[in-house]
Amino acid sequence: MRKSFYLIILFSLIPLILSASTRSDVNIIESSENIRYLSQKITKEYLYLYHNPKKINLKNKLLENMKKLEENIHAIKINTQSDESKNILNFLSYNNEEIKVLLEGKITRDNSILMLDYSETFVEAANSIQYLHQYDFSSEEKMLMKLKELEYLFERVNKYYVASVLELNKTSNLQYMNLAIEKIEAILKELKNYYYPRRVKKERTKILTHWKTNKKFLQRSQTLFIPNLLLLFTKELRSHILKLELYHKQNQ
Repeated sequence: MRKSFYLIILFSLIPLILSASTRSDVNIIESSENIRYLSQKITKEYLYLYHNPKKINLKNKLLENMKKLEENIHAIKINTQSDESKNILNFLSYNNEEIKVLLEGKITRDNSILMLDYSETFVEAANSIQYLHQYDFSSEEKMLMKLKELEYLFERVNKYYVASVLELNKTSNLQYMNLAIEKIEAILKELKNYYYPRRVKKERTKILTHWKTNKKFLQRSQTLFIPNLLLLFTKELRSHILKLELYHKQNQ
């Protein structure tokens, strides 16, 4: 009888345990997405600073984003039980400290190339952490992840645009930029076919319109360098993406 009682208690606790586990995975995946996004943004800002060292406000933004990067690494640390994830996070923390050292020194061409390498390391690490914490997404979560991917890809495209114009491994950076553009186009196609109510549909329209203009400038990267304009477009794109993300979060 006592054994049956304990079994009933155990089975009643399983949904709670699974729910807590899923919530942790959600937090980890969201933080890893933020790491991917911030790694591209930080490197893009460093390249902008290399192009124009007198823009002190860029360095301040860069330092703010470095702090956000640390916060997301810490958020994963307190949520994960995976030894593999913890090892990856230790590696990221080490790289984070290396980047801080770079920021304290002179902004140079060699350091700009090094920052490009670091940004790829963060992407690979974040992808690995996501893989270790996969679970079955709901339809709303799938779209939320697509939008998070867009945030990351917009920053990635601009990072390689600036790197290409500054002639830092120009050929390969153009290739990476074009690959990111292809991925953006694929996600936007899914976004275009997704049903949204009228009150949020306008945000999707604005994303598609802004991207169409942004893409034209990116395709002229060989003859036209307008980083400040692209910075403005990216900021606008993200503001509309965040509104769609909020819609999907509220409907989960």
